[in-house]
Amino acid sequence: MTTATKSVKAVKAPAAPVPAPSAPAADTKASLLLRKAEGGYAFPALDSVANQFARSLRDLVRALGAPAIQVERAGAEQMSFSDWSAAAAPAIFWRYHAPPLKGPVLLAAARPLILQLVDIFYGGKGQLAAEREELTDAEERFAARLGRDMGLQLAAAWRDKLAIEPELDCVTTDPAKLAAVRADDDLFVQRFVLRGAPFEGRTILCAYPLAALRGVAGGEALLETQGANDSDPLWSGALNKALRDVRLPVRSVLARPEISLVKLLALEVGDVIPFTMPRHVPVTVAGRSFAVGSIGEANGNAAIMIEHIEKGPNHE
Repeated sequence: MTTATKSVKAVKAPAAPVPAPSAPAADTKASLLLRKAEGGYAFPALDSVANQFARSLRDLVRALGAPAIQVERAGAEQMSFSDWSAAAAPAIFWRYHAPPLKGPVLLAAARPLILQLVDIFYGGKGQLAAEREELTDAEERFAARLGRDMGLQLAAAWRDKLAIEPELDCVTTDPAKLAAVRADDDLFVQRFVLRGAPFEGRTILCAYPLAALRGVAGGEALLETQGANDSDPLWSGALNKALRDVRLPVRSVLARPEISLVKLLALEVGDVIPFTMPRHVPVTVAGRSFAVGSIGEANGNAAIMIEHIEKGPNHE
């Protein structure tokens, strides 16, 4: 990537410059990452984050078997989540929990890009046989691995601004499953365009909810707590990470048949107790109602597909 320079004529300085009023230290610090702009917010420090992430993406794609690929950082813009997901489709979406940011980090890439990367990784030339919606098991595993690698690159790109720890918690082709973001939530979206065959023009999008970025200033998280605001964001991030590893019992009752005492006492080996399989079953976590699902099959195993997350004080 080359940059053009322009010559600028020297301009005589005014004889008596008017000193600008000094800004408060807090405003100067905040301007490093966040400043008010016309019609919204601007995030100047994310320029260097994007530049570093573009270089990391280039190195990552090259390591997967495409040594001539370049990654060009394109423009950034603000848009709603619904517009972003529609513009990215058909795509693979990755969602990261990224403490101490108070919101997720989202990545999206065109679905054909994943199919091409898989083909190259296994010795092919990245040519698409045909467009299809469903991913194979190998492609799903590759998408998850790629997501984890990109999460590490994101952490490295942010390192000198804020010590975030992106943890991949969702990989999907359905943006509706990115439940941490609502359709009308505003995002700050950065675009990264791949250059060179066979990926020419393929785009990877990185999106930050504006609500998460507005909680950051000068490389420190502004924790929106009532009362004292002296919490250490690194300590809070470590605590959140530890809590995410806590294991909770998940249970779903598929049927509750009833039989008479006479039939119960007469049961022998080989007898069958009939019951009707319900269409929808409740799912409880640690004894509390969490979701409603339907019974089905996945990868040859009986499974429950979550259809509805219960709303309540702990689920918003």
